[in-house]
Amino acid sequence: MALELTEIQAITDDYVDKGTTDIYFDDNVLLYMLMAGGKFQDSLVSAGETVDGGQKIRVFLEHNKSNTGAYGNTTKIPQSKVDILNAARFPWAGYYASNAIDLDDQVQNSGDAALVSLVQAKLKNIQKTIRDSMGTDIYASAATANNFLGLGNLFDTTTATAYGSIAEVDLAKWKANVDTTAEAISYKVMQSIRRNAAVGQSKSQKPNLYITTELLKDGFERTLQANVRYADVKLVNAGFDNVLFGGQPVVADDKQATGHMDALNLNYMKCRTHAKYKFTTPKWEYSKDQPDTLVANTRWIGQLTTSHRAAHCRHTALTEPI
Repeated sequence: MALELTEIQAITDDYVDKGTTDIYFDDNVLLYMLMAGGKFQDSLVSAGETVDGGQKIRVFLEHNKSNTGAYGNTTKIPQSKVDILNAARFPWAGYYASNAIDLDDQVQNSGDAALVSLVQAKLKNIQKTIRDSMGTDIYASAATANNFLGLGNLFDTTTATAYGSIAEVDLAKWKANVDTTAEAISYKVMQSIRRNAAVGQSKSQKPNLYITTELLKDGFERTLQANVRYADVKLVNAGFDNVLFGGQPVVADDKQATGHMDALNLNYMKCRTHAKYKFTTPKWEYSKDQPDTLVANTRWIGQLTTSHRAAHCRHTALTEPI
């Protein structure tokens, strides 16, 4: 059934609610964590994550060991050179959101009839819209050259497909870490996921964020005894319900694929941002050909990157516990 009111009618003299209700947008926990632990909500990016320019974003990798072995009286130490460094190169991704106010908006949404400021509502909507687009694409494979190389690319198991300009067939350690075992979520399964993603024994070398669906998060929580169900308070205060596993949050996101659990180590993952495109401030400007039409937009350019592909694990085909 078609909506009875046009946009301009809904927010002027026939509109009884004095405020607008955000019914569409959800904050994304991964972007929240990567973009300075909540500064994303204010369109701010930590200076340490900005990149000035370049054809691609270069992330250095230490992928090999030097010569080593047992040493004794007659040992001859190898003199050969061993290459230990290389670099993944990630292309730029970019997102925008824009809107306009035309002559009718300016004439009708003014004075006593303007119960809601259309100008302010659309500015806020622009900022929410770009977040929503990015929050969706962060889980997917890049649909175009301008989209995120999202988790779909990170966990692409096609060995000949390059990720960060490196294919697994060229560097075996640059392997997508994916478990496709069909099983119910449990504490034991979570331990297996953590082991698969661990690149060392220290806490910093194990996943520190688990993202799944609401059903699987709830299912895992049911396997825990009530007296050990803890949550990350910072995330709770930011609006992200979670339960802890091994001291790290398990968080649900509506944009996560059914049956998926992504174990991520944010010590090896960053969302790099171009220094000149850090969510540019939307400003109303007059249209060139229509003097009574105002347009505004915000733009962001950067990319999701990782310096250690094996430090992350995706488990698919998970179900709720019986």
